[in-house]
Amino acid sequence: MNATDDLVLDADGVPILTDVISPEQDAGTAAIPKNQLAHMSVEDITQTILGSESIRHRLDEIATELTRNVRTQLEQLLRPAIEQAVTEVMDDSGTAAFDAIRQQLDDVLPAILAEVLQEESPENS
Repeated sequence: MNATDDLVLDADGVPILTDVISPEQDAGTAAIPKNQLAHMSVEDITQTILGSESIRHRLDEIATELTRNVRTQLEQLLRPAIEQAVTEVMDDSGTAAFDAIRQQLDDVLPAILAEVLQEESPENS
């Protein structure tokens, strides 16, 4: 006896569907029968729903999108405040900042210039 011997056929020989799967049934996951659902607590139903692989996947997608949105909003909110703070600090310490930068340039430029000239001299070519 092969698998086709167990099939119920109509008058034209077309198999008749006898084991109907409800829309609630997922690929490989049996739906919870209504009589069992009525006896489950709200917490059990919630855990069953949240334990579903498709729900877990969707929650991951939502979390990723929310993270991206929060980061973008924080950047947009903080950018003007940071720019303003830097401007105020530079304005308040304008002379001191200028003097510090100028001193650093005075200290390092002779060595940098000497190194560049040495690399470009005809003796090193």
